[in-house]
Amino acid sequence: MDNMENKRIQRPLKKSIQYGCIVFVLVLCVFLGVSIYFNYKNLFIKQSQDHIRQIINYVIGYIDNDDLKQCMETNVESPKYKEMMAFLDDVKEDLDPQYLYVIKPLSEDDGNHVLVLLSAENYYDRYEYTEGNLYLGDVLEDEYTKEEVDQMRVIMGEKDIVFMESITYWGHSYCGYYTLHDSTGAPYAILGVDIDLTQMSKDILYKTLGNLVIIIITGAAFIFGFITWASKNITDPIEMLERSAIRYIKRSREVSSPEMLIFEKPDLNIKNEVESLSNTINQMTEDMKDYMFRIISAEKETIHMKEVANTDSLTGVKNKLAYDDEVKQLDIRLKGNLINELGVIMMDVNYLKKINDTYGHKYGDLLIQNFCSIVCDIFVHSPVYRIGGDEFVIILQKNDLANSDKLLKEFEKALNERASGEFNPWEAPSVAVGVAYYDRNKDTDVEDVFRRADDAMYERKKEMKAERLD
Repeated sequence: MDNMENKRIQRPLKKSIQYGCIVFVLVLCVFLGVSIYFNYKNLFIKQSQDHIRQIINYVIGYIDNDDLKQCMETNVESPKYKEMMAFLDDVKEDLDPQYLYVIKPLSEDDGNHVLVLLSAENYYDRYEYTEGNLYLGDVLEDEYTKEEVDQMRVIMGEKDIVFMESITYWGHSYCGYYTLHDSTGAPYAILGVDIDLTQMSKDILYKTLGNLVIIIITGAAFIFGFITWASKNITDPIEMLERSAIRYIKRSREVSSPEMLIFEKPDLNIKNEVESLSNTINQMTEDMKDYMFRIISAEKETIHMKEVANTDSLTGVKNKLAYDDEVKQLDIRLKGNLINELGVIMMDVNYLKKINDTYGHKYGDLLIQNFCSIVCDIFVHSPVYRIGGDEFVIILQKNDLANSDKLLKEFEKALNERASGEFNPWEAPSVAVGVAYYDRNKDTDVEDVFRRADDAMYERKKEMKAERLD
């Protein structure tokens, strides 16, 4: 029973459900968190692309490409250049890109050098805090990597806007590059618009965390609701049913009658499979009880029938069928050296035919019954078998075997007292007796012992007949 209790609590269903719900919600949070993060990022990138495209389309309609190219080549600001610079400053103020500029990647021999044509600034940086401003003809030497400059050279051959992430001296940005062409169609510079990804990443993170908080709260509410529901409808009823089953098993090992074997069905009112299982188990235990009653009844009937089949109906002692079965069992025990002592007494009742012929069979039966009464009173520890009409065998066992001589004398004395007393012939039986004991050197089985006892009985019968003739 202790083992059953230990097994019962090794992996409780309630805890498994709790752990499963928690793991499910955590996995869901991770999955949704990653999904939300990338969805927001993609959304922000899409919005950034649209914003960059809007700025570029707005700006390229104002640029005089031939004038700007000439300013690049002469390194002299023209009136149109100054107007364009003011225009770009206004665009930066109004549309708020991180950076708005026109640059040109220099030849491969110059490595990662980039020529500045124009860089938009807000009002404060343009007219008050001018340190760090970029002007026409400035060359950036370390702000871009060689890979980025090489990529710019490739972009110079593109006709549409190219988007890319960039980590430079000025920060982490999402950039849109558009190649500017002069009136002949020759590319000469790149119009660049940068959107700050640092703030964007923070915004994405905050929005993701906000959504995760909502998911976690919702998940916690789901866990609480589901566990409460599962406890009421599944785990608690199963535990109650299990405890009832364990009590039933324990009781089944203690009670002596199926009548006392009762399954205490838990009081469930959940209308689901667990309640149906409880009802099924209860019905099963009742059917088992009925089955056990039928088995017990059948066993009793079998025992009774066997007793009837092995009992002599006239005397109540065992019959020839019981004797044959006992001989088989004794032979097995002798061959297995389970016993080494055995005694057989063969008895034959005299004058049975004479009494039947003289007084009738009723008195012959009384003779046999009186004989059996005397034998059973003396040989109380040994079975008595009626193997013929007037023939009986006693298999000496236990104390009767050890005291066989004494018991035989008591038997002879009891017969003599009846013979010398005032008894009717059927009340004073005359008996011829033969005795033999198992001898390992002479006997191979019980039949050998019986044969010697039978021979001794017939010898005694001859002697008794000779004594009557004298």
